[in-house]
Amino acid sequence: DRFEAEYGPIKREKGSDEEEEEEEKARVDAIMKQKGREWNELFGEEANDDDDFKIGISLTPNVDKKKVKAKKGPSVTSSGSGVKLRLFADYFHSDIILASPIGLKMSTTNEESDDEGEGDTADVDFLSSIEMCVVARSDVLMMQNWDHVNSVLDSLNRQPKNVSDIDFSRVRKYFLEGQGKYWRQMIVVSAFTDPYVLSTFRRHARNIEGQLRIRKKVSTDNASICDVMVRVKQVFQRVTCSTVSEAGSARLRFFSEHVLPKLQRLQQKHTLIYIPSYFDFVAVRNLLLKREAKFVSVTEYARVSEVSRGRARFLQGLKPIMLYTGRAHFFLRHKIKGARHLIFFGLPEYDEFYPSVVNMLNEGLTSENEDDVSRLPMSSLSLFTKFDAHQLERIVGTSHAERMIKGDKSSYVFAS
Repeated sequence: DRFEAEYGPIKREKGSDEEEEEEEKARVDAIMKQKGREWNELFGEEANDDDDFKIGISLTPNVDKKKVKAKKGPSVTSSGSGVKLRLFADYFHSDIILASPIGLKMSTTNEESDDEGEGDTADVDFLSSIEMCVVARSDVLMMQNWDHVNSVLDSLNRQPKNVSDIDFSRVRKYFLEGQGKYWRQMIVVSAFTDPYVLSTFRRHARNIEGQLRIRKKVSTDNASICDVMVRVKQVFQRVTCSTVSEAGSARLRFFSEHVLPKLQRLQQKHTLIYIPSYFDFVAVRNLLLKREAKFVSVTEYARVSEVSRGRARFLQGLKPIMLYTGRAHFFLRHKIKGARHLIFFGLPEYDEFYPSVVNMLNEGLTSENEDDVSRLPMSSLSLFTKFDAHQLERIVGTSHAERMIKGDKSSYVFAS
């Protein structure tokens, strides 16, 4: 049916040669297994990863007509037998709307609207009476475009522009008075605490009963750094900055003044630089181009041929530096070979990304070329600011993070 076709699992086409098909399936399954269970739930072979979806659901009492007994007068007493659920209902007649941020934004934006005047021409009347808003998997939405989430939340509980089809006798008084946002319940669910998510929650969770935030403290034993299996000295360097907006430029300045000159002076090869933000990636890339450094890039926007060619040149030592973005790791989970030195330009959002990237060190390298492999010991450097407390807490634990953020020293070393 329509629902199964649009939202069901994607079925792979069967080939003509059964033996070749089984071999290909075994190869693909081995690759999928390496990427992890969570990745397969989002992007696996049978997962539907379409990020542009929206569906309206209406709920009506499922009345058994045989049990309905009509009485005199206008009222009718019936014995209900559950609720009837109707999929693909019109948004204005839906009790539940299940949609992605980009799906809602596309459906509420007229063709003639532009980025600057979008709010004036968007049809968001069906969002005027929202009583409960659940933002699920906020951590995944952040890896797409969080501005779409803020744009949708800005459209909730506005006064409708077209009131011709509204039965005002059924509208609650606080909606008529434009106070719907103060009665709306908002629930934001995320795998981790993030400043962007918290900012959105504080801005849009305006319920008169207040706000409640639940977070989990990370013990030292449960910190993700405990999952590092490679014997390497891990250095965490705190970078000084006064505001959140200056954090990126402060890290770039520290990298250009203290890290990059050392790499070029030692002619260090097999250096992997992990950059969570694409904007920071652009800044680091431009810096390397300005300093005439040889490097390759692996991003979420690069073609498969570019990625394969860059990974091969990095493994062979033809390119000493690789820039690897956080979103590329989230969507593709590359297993980078040839890295012996690791630099986290910023701490990864997902705590499991830290040990998974560190454990890539020395992968695929041999001692055939002593000059490139054994001349310098393996190393790991992570740059962070005081505004990266949430990411740092998930990696090293709550107690260590508090000391590293507020301590007098700026460098901290962990050994595995």
